[in-house]
Amino acid sequence: MYETDMETGTTIAGHRADAHVPRTLVHKAADSEVLLSSVRPLADDRYAVWVRWPHDHLLYRRGTDGTRDSLVVVETLRQAGIYLSHRFHDVPMDHAFVLHGFSFQLDTPIRDTGDGSDVVFEITVCREAGNPRRFRMSCEARIRVGGRPAGRATMRWDAVAPRQYQTLRSRGIPVPRAAASAVHPPRPLTPQAVGRDREDAVVLADSPETDGGWQLVMDNRHPALFDHASDHVAGMVIVEAFRQAALVRTGHATPGSWAVTGIQMGFESFGELDARAVITAEPEGPDTFRLTARQGPRTLPTARVTGSSTSPLGKLIAQAGVATC
Repeated sequence: MYETDMETGTTIAGHRADAHVPRTLVHKAADSEVLLSSVRPLADDRYAVWVRWPHDHLLYRRGTDGTRDSLVVVETLRQAGIYLSHRFHDVPMDHAFVLHGFSFQLDTPIRDTGDGSDVVFEITVCREAGNPRRFRMSCEARIRVGGRPAGRATMRWDAVAPRQYQTLRSRGIPVPRAAASAVHPPRPLTPQAVGRDREDAVVLADSPETDGGWQLVMDNRHPALFDHASDHVAGMVIVEAFRQAALVRTGHATPGSWAVTGIQMGFESFGELDARAVITAEPEGPDTFRLTARQGPRTLPTARVTGSSTSPLGKLIAQAGVATC
């Protein structure tokens, strides 16, 4: 295994992709869900982060052509932000992380060696000046695969003490609880409808009460989306729901026929685990959608999602400007 020099793209012997950072430093309960292999400080709050992407994963699967699921970028950056906060910015382990927003845009589909050993995130972290006890942070990342640029990503978050976190959680507009749907949960969409190949990877359900949207399926036994206990809907659950909703809107029902190439997402409020959440997707242009998650009158996150067809026929249709149904 090897490391990649961030400036020249050359390799340095010694990197091991089979190793990983401690799961407690990325807030994961299972070693298998840790996506960071190793981290090397560069200079001026810059870090090189090597990944350990699994060959097979419930959500972030490799396509038959070897292309990575792009949403693995989001989870990798999320883990990197937590790790860098604890390891290099003195954020105490009891602090909670509140995500404000993130974005990513791929320049090209990611095709790595298979274990992620040739994928490097060069991350620059910025901490807001002021109160030394306040951890308001952001980062920018350049993604390289085999030494070549593949995309970029950004993220903004706060790390807050337990008492401050409880104050944040107590704010907001009360939302109606989901007592009825808890007894009779809605039937999830089929895996084929949302581009997945397993029933336990589906997070959307049809519901007559969603007014053209879908109900979010929140299974707290999900081994990837609910790796550890949480008092709110995890952000990655909604990210996956947004991806599935956008894919349904495209009309590409075949798994792997349409892929997300970029997301701009902002979080407005916490999602409650015992309240019905509705996901909507509205087209903004060719392969571009505006996604919203709501619980009652409360907006959770919104996002702008872009993607492209991965099938030859789909690409020809898109180039010809013909709508698909």
